[in-house]
Amino acid sequence: MIRVVTLDSFDEKQIAKLCQTLYTAFGVGSEHSGQKEVPADMSDPLDAEKLLTEMKGIRAYEDDKVLFITSRKLKERELAGGKTPTPGFAQYNKSRAIISTHGFKDLETSFKPVARNALQQIGHLWGLHHCLDPRCSMYPPWTPSFSSGEPTFCTFCRDKSEQKLRLAKS
Repeated sequence: MIRVVTLDSFDEKQIAKLCQTLYTAFGVGSEHSGQKEVPADMSDPLDAEKLLTEMKGIRAYEDDKVLFITSRKLKERELAGGKTPTPGFAQYNKSRAIISTHGFKDLETSFKPVARNALQQIGHLWGLHHCLDPRCSMYPPWTPSFSSGEPTFCTFCRDKSEQKLRLAKS
C-alpha cells in the first residue's frame, strides 16, 4: 500500500488523482492517509532527510510506502558537484519519501511533473535507479525534459518495479 500524507492543504480531487496515478503505475493500493503537521522545530526550507526521520504517528504496515507531500521548499542537497535543488527525496530501499510542489502554482496545473516526481521517489523506495529513457519517470529529474514527460514508467522500469513488489509480498 502507498500511503499519501499531506503536510499542507491540497485539493482533495487532485490528491485522489495522484493516488490513482500511483495505483496505475505500481499496481498496489494507494490512498490519502490524512494530513499531518510539520514538527514545530523545523523551519523553511525543510530538511527532507530530517523530516522523514522525525515524522511520527503515520499509521502504516511494515511493507507500506509513505509519500509525504508539501508545498514548502525543501532544502538544497550537497552533492559532489555542489548544491542541487531538491524537488523530492526518498530513503532508498526503505519506506518513506517526500515531494514538494514548491515553485508550482497549484497541483492541478502542475500535475504531470509532480506525479512524475512522486513515481520516481516511490520507485527509489522499491530500489529503482535512474533510467536512461527520457520518457520514463525514473529519468533524472535535473534534466530539462523531466517535467514535461508523462507520469509513467518505461517497460524496463515497470518490469523491475513489478519484480520488487513480488519479492516484497513473498
